[in-house]
Amino acid sequence: MEINWEQQKAISNPLRSRIIALLYEKPMTPKQTADLLGKNPGTVYYHIQQLVKHAILKVDSVNTEKGIIEKYYRSKAISFRNPEQESPAGQVDGGSTKIYLSEKLVNQLSKDLEDLFYKYGHLSYKEKDNEAQFPYSVEFLIGKQNEKEEEK
Repeated sequence: MEINWEQQKAISNPLRSRIIALLYEKPMTPKQTADLLGKNPGTVYYHIQQLVKHAILKVDSVNTEKGIIEKYYRSKAISFRNPEQESPAGQVDGGSTKIYLSEKLVNQLSKDLEDLFYKYGHLSYKEKDNEAQFPYSVEFLIGKQNEKEEEK
């Protein structure tokens, strides 16, 4: 989904990224989302409202039961790109995400990325005589985010 600078700012929070991912998989109420995340329902409701305000989430359905109105929210996309954001010279593609990971998952991600680099190095060697190839630099960075930035 193409987004603007305000939307990019709205999704840059790791808690909001997690909410977007959950609501992309299936529509849920703010309470259901908060329960899954183990967070305060009021906090999650606030973040959902900010994402709705910035057109990242939409109301998927509304149920009324015993006079209680339940709104189910859905993410419009899981991948976002700001066409106004300039890429560095020579950059062909790229992306970033803010997610919660345990040390175990960080280690697994690093191993998986290492395996991908090896895989594509091997594939490159196998196709070298059949396809035109050009030099590329492929990099990745896993950086720990400040916990205080999550709640903003």
